[in-house]
Amino acid sequence: MQTEQSEFSKLQKKQLVFIAGKLVDDGFPSGNPYNARKYNDYDEYYKTLENIGKFFGMYVSDEDVQFFGKFLEVNDDVLSKIFDGDRSLINEVVIPVAKSYNLYYSIWGTCTYDESLVQRFDSYDFDWVMDSARQQQQDGNFETYDGNSVRIHYDDYEPSDDSFDNVTEINNNEVTESLLDRLVLENTSEVVSSLDRQTLLKLKSIIDSRLRSL
Repeated sequence: MQTEQSEFSKLQKKQLVFIAGKLVDDGFPSGNPYNARKYNDYDEYYKTLENIGKFFGMYVSDEDVQFFGKFLEVNDDVLSKIFDGDRSLINEVVIPVAKSYNLYYSIWGTCTYDESLVQRFDSYDFDWVMDSARQQQQDGNFETYDGNSVRIHYDDYEPSDDSFDNVTEINNNEVTESLLDRLVLENTSEVVSSLDRQTLLKLKSIIDSRLRSL
């Protein structure tokens, strides 16, 4: 599964710098957009970007807010120089890339009920995944029960609370390679099953020769 990227990441760098300047003027944070004293601050950041997005015909999402938080963070020094008048540095700005993470969390309640679950999250920073999930949970866009159960033990199902436990990065390349390896083995097995004895012996000789060379 491909990691979703902000639609804003497709804009030209000069356009991103222009938007960044507007965001800075409006008090948009550099770094974690969830790291505020009140969750209402995040709503203000969202509305600020939403208003800018209208000029580009873009529907703003949580990933877009994260994108610009990371964009301002990783380009802090170069943006300061650009805003001071050095437009020659625009091509040096870095475009953040979101990665995929598994968010592991637990739900517990009465007596012996205890469940660990996992859901996939796309985020621009490892340390923001739990904050993003908590914000989406508050906004009604994240349900803990939608996750895949990792472990569960209960007698009476009456959950009372939940906690975010851990975040791990998903390596999309490893997932793809694993799938390809499995398909190769499955297809090879079918082909081998259709071969006669003489052909199999020749194939065995080729495989043995290859193994000795490794």
